Order: sequence, then C-alpha cells, then structure tokens
Amino acid sequence: MSETIYRLSILQQTFIAEKLKTLQLNSIQARSLSYIYVYPGTIQRELAHYLGKQQATVTNVLKGLEERKLVYREIPKSNERQKNIFLTKEGEHLVTQVNQLFEQLDEKVRKSLTKEEQNKIQGTLDKIEKDLS
Repeated sequence: MSETIYRLSILQQTFIAEKLKTLQLNSIQARSLSYIYVYPGTIQRELAHYLGKQQATVTNVLKGLEERKLVYREIPKSNERQKNIFLTKEGEHLVTQVNQLFEQLDEKVRKSLTKEEQNKIQGTLDKIEKDLS
C-alpha cells in the first residue's frame, strides 16, 4: 500500500512540475510563493521550516524570487535584524495561477470517484497521516 501511495505522489509531483515549468517556477519557488501568500510578512526562518529546507537554500530561493520581482523584503522598525517577506502584485498574480494548477490536479484525482469514495479515502488518508506523524 505504501508503494502505491509513493507512486501516486511521484505522478502528482510530475504533473505539477510540468505545469510549473510553463510558469517558469520550480516546486520550491511555488511552495514559497503560496506560503507567503497565506502568511504575508512571514520571516525566512518560518518559510525554511515550512519547506523543510536549510536557511541558505531559502536565501537563494528568495533572491531568485526578488530578482523576478515576485517578492520583496521589509525591515520592521521593531526588529532591524529581521526581514518580513511579502508578495508583489506580480507575485500575487502568479500565486493564483499556481493555485489553479493544484485545483486542476485535485479535479483530476477526484473526477473518477463518487463523493462517498472521496470522503472515505480522505478519512483514511487523514488517519494514515496522523499515525505517521
């Protein structure tokens, strides 16, 4: 069963990676933009924790996103050692496109299942996730 879940994960990652290429993004960049969209003003340490990546890796990701004018950093007056990260208008627009890709994937997964099957599978996956955590 775990092998099937793994194969499904690979298929999903491949689907998303191919779609993200059209937006000139990789999965880490897309996940970063999505996180910043949900948590505007986040700091790099929180983003690194969410991504499960080293701070140096996240620094490079953010530099690339800044160069593309998708994010910007602000130093708050209350803590000059910290930089809050925000999306630019272009970054917000790109996040909506990324979210649409994930909605397409979700639609693709759900289309061959009844509502009852979807609910049952979701419950089972939630249980597995809880047991693995």
